[in-house]
Amino acid sequence: MKKNIPYILAMILMIPFFVLSVLTTGSQGSGKEILNTNMSWTVVKEDGVIDSREGMPVDVTIEEDGNYNLSFSWDVKEPGFFTGMTIKDAAGNTVYNTSAFQLQISDENIFLKKGNYTINTEFFATEDEFREFAEENNAFKSESELSDYVSAIGFDTFNPDSEAVFSFSVQLAKTYTSPAWVKVLTALTGLAIIALCVIILTTNRKCNGNTNESTTATAKTDAIAGTATITHNATTSTSDNINRGLDNIGIAYAIFSIVITCVQLLVSVGFGTLFPGFVQSNSVIFSLMLVMISVDLIGFPLIFGLTRKIPARDIPKTKIGFFGFIPYIFMTFAILVPGMIVGTMVHRLITLPFGGDGSNVVAELLVGSNPIPRIIVIGILAPIFEELIFRKLLIDRLSRYGSFIAIIVSGLFFGLFHGNFSQFFFATGIGFLFAFLYSKTGKIHLTIILHMIVNMYTSVITTTAVQNLVKVNPNMDLSQEFLMAHPEAAAALGAVGLVYLTMGLFAIIGIICFIVFAATKKFKLEKNEGEPTKAEALKALATSKYVWLFILSTIGLFIFSYLPVMIGI
Repeated sequence: MKKNIPYILAMILMIPFFVLSVLTTGSQGSGKEILNTNMSWTVVKEDGVIDSREGMPVDVTIEEDGNYNLSFSWDVKEPGFFTGMTIKDAAGNTVYNTSAFQLQISDENIFLKKGNYTINTEFFATEDEFREFAEENNAFKSESELSDYVSAIGFDTFNPDSEAVFSFSVQLAKTYTSPAWVKVLTALTGLAIIALCVIILTTNRKCNGNTNESTTATAKTDAIAGTATITHNATTSTSDNINRGLDNIGIAYAIFSIVITCVQLLVSVGFGTLFPGFVQSNSVIFSLMLVMISVDLIGFPLIFGLTRKIPARDIPKTKIGFFGFIPYIFMTFAILVPGMIVGTMVHRLITLPFGGDGSNVVAELLVGSNPIPRIIVIGILAPIFEELIFRKLLIDRLSRYGSFIAIIVSGLFFGLFHGNFSQFFFATGIGFLFAFLYSKTGKIHLTIILHMIVNMYTSVITTTAVQNLVKVNPNMDLSQEFLMAHPEAAAALGAVGLVYLTMGLFAIIGIICFIVFAATKKFKLEKNEGEPTKAEALKALATSKYVWLFILSTIGLFIFSYLPVMIGI
């Protein structure tokens, strides 16, 4: 019973830790309301000139430095009014500005210092008026960027004379900030869980220290069919051994998951406290930096060290050839596309009832990111480190008990580690396929290449196409008149359509490949000598209390993703 005390305490503390984590960093909603106003007035444009360029100003007083949630919308029923919005301090310096045509709805965080501010709107009937606004407020980094934006707006298509009712609403609220004691308690709870997991790991290794397992493996390759038959003689692949192997993996990956969460919390709170302006204005770069620090620089060396002493089996190397590899690309998309659809539906079902907009935070970050860091972090580094962590290190240690259990755990752990339903379904399915490929070939570079292809397509090619569309058509005007007048917008829209059409075509080909593979029994897994049956392996997985320690730690990640929306912080 004493041996189980650290485990019981760790399980008890897990959910409170993630709830405290949400309370420490939650900032998706708003806290104390500062301003909430709605107004409307008539705007007249005659002979191409607006009678009053400025709208109705709103004054607001900020009592303390900090992050604030700004929600606003405007609506002009009649075409012809391009509108800008500014927030200026008492000295007349612009601290925030944006512009759009007709309908604009926005919800974002900004950093404001203590003082008086004026929120105002401006209308533009001509290109020169908008250029003046942009230059006054430093809205663009360069003249060429401004010119591209002006060209995309298409002032020449505006109705020269019109009268319309303009409506405007704006809400400003102090974003949620946790008390210092919550941050301290969160840190202490996280450290306590890590310490308990280390005690569990140490105790478990001592209990298993006298166990001597030996494994020999042989592989033969069917050169004609291009498939590998993996056979394996195990002297001690019993039910007790698979339980012990799953326990060791569960503890190691639980520590890995919790440490990564604690590192992200520490860095987020630290940077948010010391450099609030930087974090607020560079949220995308900061998010990518968090991934690099927590997973690549700290997480990988940690899981490598934690699994180093767990007995491993060298997966026999088998060639499949170029044409044997190609079907896996298509099958990956066959999992990706429906997985994304299901994930989006589940994500919306969870968030919409609580006032969320159902948007995918990960996708929004990608669309707002610079292509170079996106390619480096998501397109290159993530596939390398994630395949080493969830394929190489994990499968080498669990395949001793059969490829079936290794594949199941690899896919499940990989999906759960993403921590949100938008990615869970396709990540789990892709994880199963990648695990099968690695178990079949023993070549981790093949799954890394597949992973890079997926990430490059979804996070680089698709995102870049969407970014280009937004750049040349910032108002997302899909009317035939606008697209005919702006061929570059039509071309960008066509590029986005082509990207998604290609993805769908790949998925259809992948489904055909799945059917062929199933019909020709290419998914068949050869059993090892003394290997538990599938039922025994699944029972061992379901009853491994240390695997549940990892699962609970990843359930915490889901809490971290969805609890802020549910409680409005």
